[in-house]
Amino acid sequence: MDSRANQEGNVRHSGPFQSNMPARSGLNRKSEAHPLRLAAGRFKYAVALMILLQSMTLFAGQPEPVVVVSPATHPAGGILTFTVYWHNPGDNPIRVAPQGELVCRLDWDGGAVEVTARPVQPVPGKPLTLAKGEFARMNYALTIPATVAGTVKMKVLSLGGASVLLAVGAPPAAPVKAAGTETDPAARQYADLDAFFSLYQPYLGNISGYEPMYFLVGTDPKKSRFQLSLKYRLFDSKGPLIARHPWLRQIHFAYTQTSFWDLRSASLPFEDTSYKPEIFFRTSNLNTGFGRIKGFYLQTGFQHESNGRGGENSRSTNTLYAKPLFIFYDEDTKFGLQIAPKVWAYVANEEEGNADLADYRGYFDLELKAGKADSLVLGSNLRWGAQGGSIQVDLTYPLRQQLSGNIDLYLQAQYVNSLAESLIDYKLRSQAFRLGFSIVR
Repeated sequence: MDSRANQEGNVRHSGPFQSNMPARSGLNRKSEAHPLRLAAGRFKYAVALMILLQSMTLFAGQPEPVVVVSPATHPAGGILTFTVYWHNPGDNPIRVAPQGELVCRLDWDGGAVEVTARPVQPVPGKPLTLAKGEFARMNYALTIPATVAGTVKMKVLSLGGASVLLAVGAPPAAPVKAAGTETDPAARQYADLDAFFSLYQPYLGNISGYEPMYFLVGTDPKKSRFQLSLKYRLFDSKGPLIARHPWLRQIHFAYTQTSFWDLRSASLPFEDTSYKPEIFFRTSNLNTGFGRIKGFYLQTGFQHESNGRGGENSRSTNTLYAKPLFIFYDEDTKFGLQIAPKVWAYVANEEEGNADLADYRGYFDLELKAGKADSLVLGSNLRWGAQGGSIQVDLTYPLRQQLSGNIDLYLQAQYVNSLAESLIDYKLRSQAFRLGFSIVR
């Protein structure tokens, strides 16, 4: 090869884009370039560099969300649950604000569709602060349209297009019916009476458990006890009023009834019953990402308590209270700890039947609960009044596994050494050990 060709820059490159014109040397190209054209080229490179640096500045310290789906295969028409992770790989704290709803696009060989995913757990009311190395996560769920099938790319548009691949199979096959067993579609739709009942009771979704619900028999049957407790969200969470004032979603009415039942006497009388209606406000999660605290809530409310009797056996009181709740939870081991101190003031306490109730119940209660979500949970309530202290300890264990998944109950053991356990004999100390079952612990 002629060495002068290399020196003059006349090397040719084979291929479809090969030029038929001899290449000029770098010296010749530079000498022929127009000065304005060179200045314009430099200006473009400078602008591009400035945009790149600016974008790096804007997105520095912002976590990139990661979407995880498990398992990898889901049936069409079924529920898809996925997890969004935000991680802080930098040295400086960053803030993350998980969204309440996510718009997702499902792309597959047969087309594309947009669906909305909603959070499985409550969304934090404030942005979370992640320190170095910390991460936050939220679980969301959506319904896969029945038309989707095959390999699907799910892109979360609300998170800047974070995507994940999954497989969608055919919907579950309908059971094969024997000849002559065809039933009317309406009969299948309303096979259960609850289907008709829910048509006329659309507000049932606002009712949920509140305090523990149990039935316990004492080792001394005279000291048996049971409790029912429910709460009701008054305002429709999807209504226009909540849209304008989201804090109204946290207002609840509640009702708790605690009965002390003498199962030893022949007539099985109720020794006393406390009726406790209340109204309360509980914040959404105020957790700011501090340490291992997964939940921080503040509840405040007004409760009336009465034993429903008249004359000299009448007992009643009213309390205005505040109760913060701190929850520590490890999602890998499912071990959690709840610390909930409660303070209250008596309002219009009955002066004839229980004027000195505060001396026996005090003004403060410390509730502690610790255990695994699918195993043992130990709870305790500690109170102190001028006349002495009180304690209640509850141990619960789910029986579902021991009963082959057929019955959803907890086995519960309770020990009480307390003043004012009931209103009728609030000045007497009650000591009891009880054993039974609960449905809310």
